[in-house]
Parts: sequence; C-alpha cells; structure tokens
Amino acid sequence: MRFLRDLELSRKEAFEKLRKDKEQSDLRIQENIQRLEAREQEREARKRGHSRRNPSQKKQTQKIPKFYGGSDPKIFLDWEAKVEQIFNENHVKDQAQVDLVVLGFLEYANTWWHKVCKMYDQGPPTASWMDIKTLIRARFVPPSYRKELLLKLQRLHQGPMSVSEHFKELES
Repeated sequence: MRFLRDLELSRKEAFEKLRKDKEQSDLRIQENIQRLEAREQEREARKRGHSRRNPSQKKQTQKIPKFYGGSDPKIFLDWEAKVEQIFNENHVKDQAQVDLVVLGFLEYANTWWHKVCKMYDQGPPTASWMDIKTLIRARFVPPSYRKELLLKLQRLHQGPMSVSEHFKELES
C-alpha cells in the first residue's frame, strides 16, 4: 500500500514539474516575442530616421492565428496559408517566423511541439519555418489526404455543373 502511495506522489511530483517547465517555457517564449517586436520597431524607426516610434504611427500587424492540432488536415492547411500570408505581408524573416509560429501552438499542437523538442535534447529541432512546416505536415496531414485530393482531381468531370459549382465542390 505504501508503495502505491509513493508511486502516486512521485507521479504527482513529475506532473507538477512538467507543468512548471511548460509555464517557464511559455514565459521565455513570450519574452522572446516581446524582444523581437521591440527590435523590429527599432529597425522600422531607424528606417524612417526616428529613434523612437510614435504610438500613433505604430504599424498594425496581424497576430499569428492559433493552431490547436487535431485530425482535420483542412484546418492545418488553412492555418498554414494564413501564417504564410502574414509572413509575406509583414516581411517576417527567418528565426522570427519560427518563434511566432511556435507561439501559435495551443493544446495538442503545443504538447506535440514540446515532445518534438525533447527528442532533440530541449532545443528546437528546426532552423526555419520551412523545416517546421515539413514537421507539422508530416504529423497533421496524413498521406491519404493527398491521395484523396489527387483522386478527386482525376475524377473531375464538368458535365452539367458550372465552373463555380466545381470550385465549391473542390473546396468542400
């Protein structure tokens, strides 16, 4: 009986340690984001010849949408397209992309990411957004989904439907 109590206590302690580690990791990520945003603001101010940015001139940038993970590949592909658009519109570069994307992970996606990082001895396993995108696709878009889309495209016949009707059918 004592063994079971000790086992339960050690399980609770391990869980508490994991929770604290996650909180610390989330705080470090938030701090990194704030530093990146401050650096970007300074660069923008230098480009314009100002040492400090006037709050009324602050460029409105869109936040990275949240990605929760899950089994629907369409959700991931939509999220990926939004992230790409934000990066392109705001000219976000290299490591900032990685940091921002990781901040967008919540729930299962966040758990998955922490597991991937642990496999690489606590460090991020990727150097770029393209690397992360490859990892995420491998996890959240099954190979059968791509095959399904290819089959759908091969079986496409216009028949009596208009082009817009076909487009709507392909979107669903």
